[in-house]
Amino acid sequence: MDDRPEFVDVFASLDRARLSRMDPDAQSEQLAAREVLRHYLEALWQDVQRSGEHPDVGDKYRALATVRELARSLTVVAFDVNHDSHDSHDSPDNTAARPDGNG
Repeated sequence: MDDRPEFVDVFASLDRARLSRMDPDAQSEQLAAREVLRHYLEALWQDVQRSGEHPDVGDKYRALATVRELARSLTVVAFDVNHDSHDSHDSPDNTAARPDGNG
């Protein structure tokens, strides 16, 4: 999928606001749940690729690409909020990598 649907960014803003109000345990639970979903979708994406298909091209797998992008965003938002929350209580030198491979 070439570009990310606008609703992913709109939802990320709402999601970040809600997660920021949650306690650290709930934030950690959200991150864990989102990681499970993201790993499942990445495995499904790889299954499609192994079958010889190209899920990032054309309309056939647009739903999968969109849900995959949303799951990635959900995970990144939860990761960022979770670590922002913990960083405010821990040392400032936390160097964990984000689930999208950045940071």
